[in-house]
Amino acid sequence: MDALTVAWITYFGVLYLTKKREIKDTSFFYSFTAFFFSLLEFYFNYKAYHFTIFPLIIFLLTVSFFNPNKRKYAILFLYYLFLSRLSIFFPDVRNLILSMSFLPLFTFSLTSDRQTFTLYILSVFLSFISYFNEFLSLGLTLVAISIYNIHYFLSKVEEEKENFKITVAKTIDSEIKREFEKLEFKLQTAYKKLKELFKLSVFTVKELSLNDMADKIVEGLVNLGYSGTFIKLRNENIQKKEGFFPNYRIYFDQDIDSVVSYEDNKVILIPLVSENQNLGIIGVYSKISLTREEVEFLITYANTISTSIAKTNFLLEKIKLRDLVQKTIESIDLGIVVLNKDFNLEFINKSAKVLLGKDQESGNFFKHFTILKNLENEFKEVINSKKSFEKKITISENPKKIWEIKAFPILTQEESIENIVVIIEDITEKVEMENQILQSEKLAVIGKLVASISHEVKNPLSIINQSAYSLKRKVNKLCKENAEEIIAGLDRIEKSVYRANDIVERLLNFTKPYYSKIESINIKDVIEEAIKLSFLQAKRSDISISKRLSNAYIKGDRNALIQLFINILINAIESIEDKGSISIKAYKDKSKGLAVIKIRDTGVGIPSQYLDKIFEPFFTTKESGTGLGLAVVYRIVESHGGKIYVESEEGKGTEFTVELPLNKEEEDGG
Repeated sequence: MDALTVAWITYFGVLYLTKKREIKDTSFFYSFTAFFFSLLEFYFNYKAYHFTIFPLIIFLLTVSFFNPNKRKYAILFLYYLFLSRLSIFFPDVRNLILSMSFLPLFTFSLTSDRQTFTLYILSVFLSFISYFNEFLSLGLTLVAISIYNIHYFLSKVEEEKENFKITVAKTIDSEIKREFEKLEFKLQTAYKKLKELFKLSVFTVKELSLNDMADKIVEGLVNLGYSGTFIKLRNENIQKKEGFFPNYRIYFDQDIDSVVSYEDNKVILIPLVSENQNLGIIGVYSKISLTREEVEFLITYANTISTSIAKTNFLLEKIKLRDLVQKTIESIDLGIVVLNKDFNLEFINKSAKVLLGKDQESGNFFKHFTILKNLENEFKEVINSKKSFEKKITISENPKKIWEIKAFPILTQEESIENIVVIIEDITEKVEMENQILQSEKLAVIGKLVASISHEVKNPLSIINQSAYSLKRKVNKLCKENAEEIIAGLDRIEKSVYRANDIVERLLNFTKPYYSKIESINIKDVIEEAIKLSFLQAKRSDISISKRLSNAYIKGDRNALIQLFINILINAIESIEDKGSISIKAYKDKSKGLAVIKIRDTGVGIPSQYLDKIFEPFFTTKESGTGLGLAVVYRIVESHGGKIYVESEEGKGTEFTVELPLNKEEEDGG
């Protein structure tokens, strides 16, 4: 008992010394309770009671030492209460219960793995000792806790010493820093003015607004410690003031060429001059008289301001010119592209994006715009030869487009290629207009020619025909031998006269307008009629025809339109040598307000070199053709305000596309 008492005294002494700052901590409560329970346990042992509350003592010390969470606390309490109750009902296993009191210590760990391992070894040892002498194991437990508390306390003292050293070092550093900041402040005051001068030197780069620059100038001067300041820029009519400047308005309109001072050097006025041009005036007010050094600084400051203003004015003019050029390039209907030597995009305007069909602003030009891939070699030649390039290309769209591509090299001063400027122009309408003008000129010439010679040609033809007829009658009467040969020759003369007459009639009809009666016509009915007449005329039964015809109303001459489609269909039929097919499709394109008719055949096709000539009068590839069929088609389409396109490939066939304006009144009424 004496040893246990010494252990308790040691425990409480150590607990007080190491945790006196936490005297209200619950560990004191649990420790005193454990001490009280140990006295009861000693009393129960003295009276030779068979039950024990030793597990509860260990529970209180465990809670005091480890301070477990609520969940673990509840589990520990139930466990130790169970052990205490077990000793009442099974007194024979009392010593085993004492040993089991130390088992929960295996569920805890200390600050290091080494300390935790020591705790586990100590738990096994105390469990073994408690089996034979519970008070000895309790005393050893108290001593072990005291030793740990002393060790922990000493480590905390060392830690606090280190923290104290760090705090002292920080305090010293803080004092040094404070003194350094004072010194730095003095140095900043010394070169603050130089900083303001430097700011002015970069205004030209950063600020492209004179209004903003004036704000920063007066603000900077006030930040330097002057009471007030103002600036006036004459040409831009900018006036700015900052701070306190009494009666500053009386100085605004002063026209000065040199530095002027007022009120015993408290007011300084300095002109802003650049290249002999007076840009304005700057004024500074100080509550105390300015020294000579201050005035010299302000003069330097004003000179820097003048330079910055002049540079900014120059840059603003350049920017204005740049924006004008940019807007001009974006507004024109020419596609403009700037490439580097590797054909990467550096600039592309809106029109070029629309023409090329992609909103691409970077990357390789030929990779993104494959429609012009076949021009890559020509562009390389521009780089190698340093000469411009120009070419017209046909874009296979529906309808087809004709572009004019121009490429110009941009050379450096050293005559090396820096960039390539590419200009893309859609000249489809221009080419069509030129073709129409050329066609009109041809027709005008033909009209004049036909008008002048028709009379002269038809009269002799009539005489030849009458003479041939009279000769035939005389031969029949007078000649009995060889009469058939002579009559056959005269028949040939009559047929030739008939053919010549037919050509003259065709020429006369070709030069006449094709309007005789304007009415609303369903294009479906016109095509149906043309199909019947053309196949009746061609006498072909080995050609299949497929059609998809929608109702579409246009305004025009019915007979002229029937003639239009008969001529196209006859051309299609004559192009098919053996068996073949013709497909006809008619529909409305409401978005464009057009009736669209497509006629495709599987004939021999038209050679590409003839595609631009097929609508010209008298152009034909047929032995017996007059070259007027498609020319008539072109005139009828043109006279109805429409357009005609042709696509053909030799050996595969031809497709004609006719576009005619819809009759809006009929369409809206329908």
